[in-house]
Amino acid sequence: MAQYSAGSSVNGAPVMFDLYKRPLLGQIVTELYDLDNTAAAEAALTAASALTSRNFVIDFGDDAATAAFDLTQSAIERLPAIERSGGTSARWINLWYPAQQQNIIEALAKRYDFTPRLLALICSDPRQSRSPTSSRRTATKSRRPWSRRASPTTSTETEIEKGGDELAEHCSNTSNDSSGSGNLYRIINDIWHYSSIDLGRSYVCLGFNSIYGTRLDCPTGRDTNSTSVLPHCTRVWTWLVLCEDSTVIIIHEDPFPYSDPSNLSALQRRILAETRRNLLNVFRSLSQLNPDPLQAKNPMTLLPLRARTGSTVEETAYRATDAPGLLFYYLFENWHNSYTLITRKESRYGMELAHLRKEMFAAPKLHIIDRLDCIGRELGVLRRHYESYNRLIDRLLEPRDATVASLENSCASSESSEASIDTIRPAGVGKASTLGVSLSSASRVRFARLKDLIDLYALSELEEYLKQKDSLISLNFSLLTLKESLDVERLTRITLLLTKMTIPFLPLSLMTAYYSVPLKDVAYSVGQFWIAFCVILAISVGTLVVFGVASGSMQFADVRAGWRRLVRVVGRMGGRG
Repeated sequence: MAQYSAGSSVNGAPVMFDLYKRPLLGQIVTELYDLDNTAAAEAALTAASALTSRNFVIDFGDDAATAAFDLTQSAIERLPAIERSGGTSARWINLWYPAQQQNIIEALAKRYDFTPRLLALICSDPRQSRSPTSSRRTATKSRRPWSRRASPTTSTETEIEKGGDELAEHCSNTSNDSSGSGNLYRIINDIWHYSSIDLGRSYVCLGFNSIYGTRLDCPTGRDTNSTSVLPHCTRVWTWLVLCEDSTVIIIHEDPFPYSDPSNLSALQRRILAETRRNLLNVFRSLSQLNPDPLQAKNPMTLLPLRARTGSTVEETAYRATDAPGLLFYYLFENWHNSYTLITRKESRYGMELAHLRKEMFAAPKLHIIDRLDCIGRELGVLRRHYESYNRLIDRLLEPRDATVASLENSCASSESSEASIDTIRPAGVGKASTLGVSLSSASRVRFARLKDLIDLYALSELEEYLKQKDSLISLNFSLLTLKESLDVERLTRITLLLTKMTIPFLPLSLMTAYYSVPLKDVAYSVGQFWIAFCVILAISVGTLVVFGVASGSMQFADVRAGWRRLVRVVGRMGGRG
């Protein structure tokens, strides 16, 4: 490793110059931070956390790790010419705001021979991704009268034009205006599970969406005013490139392309902090300083990039070739942000399904079906998202033949062909060269483990939630049917009670009609009328009681319960008065 000498200091942090200051190259950076120095590491972490930072480059190995920020295009172009000694095993180039750094991306594309299509996709402008299709159609319609005035058409041409417009509106390739336009950000906004893998003779490039749960302010985690596929989440696209010269390039989408990075709202800053959490964790792991107490309490944040517990000969021999693949893996993994949307015990979907279950048992309603349908669509998006990760991993783990460059650059003995296949440094040189860059054994094992984690803790949980959703829909319909049955039964009991109340008065009506008829030589006294009234009423009530006992429909409990409710209501009204 080159020896570093301290130059000046920036904010109390020593600034190193010697590595990037050569007579032929000139000084390509003004500040170089030693990550194994406490003050410099803190200053570098602050610079990496700053929302105004545009890029940084880190060279690291077992002996040292240095970081430089906000490099220019000329500096990026001269980086590959710097000879890295054996102690520097990997280089990390990180780019934020790619639309503002297209010249740097083009320089990297020329260095590693990206395909024209890949370069064009990376350089897509996110500010052109949000123009709605309807505005395009409106503009097209507004131009038609002018075109007719400028060039009169026949009726046949008019019909053809109408037919073409109708075809365009129903054509799947043009109606969405995503794949037809070729803008990457339109495609990924329409298809959240979209992913890309591109293999070159000197690189392997992954493109994928990362999903972050950043909108959990409402009790159920649902933003009803949002039109996003996942209203409670933020999507960020990432390009991750592993190159033949042990360089890892990561390019992040700008989540807020219409906002000034130095003047963001509190919510936007919170979202950016969430999306950069994994990157800053990897950044911290490149320092051999003792981790801070917060990081030490979480073993999942301790990454084996430079810090190791042992120094056996077997492990030490492969650390240089393992480092780029491990960096590539941990930048891709991001487990705590993406996968914990589902795997946590208190995940939003588990809590909302439990809430809906309680709600439907209290009062089943049809609007619950709509909420369950929304949950089903969101779970479907997440399932396709995780399956796209599995497909990327499968492509990465595909066996590749050893190349001439891989045999030359391998730290293992040339007699071991299996070890040379897994080396991290194959290049497209020689007659036996193939496309793609092979991963080291350490990163391959971790990618295989990640695939198992996705299957076990993400996809299996998704399937369980989908089954719960389907069962809750069936349960809600069953409860609605049961509720309707209970309402009909209650109405029947009320009708039967009213019928029973009117039955005793039917004989009395006949009796009253009899006594009201003026019969010749027949006279009735008041006493006779009331005696007949009481006898007939008693016989009627007795008949109803015998019928109720015999049929099991006495309804004393219903009358008693209704009477108690009436007493409570009257008591409350009296208390208020």
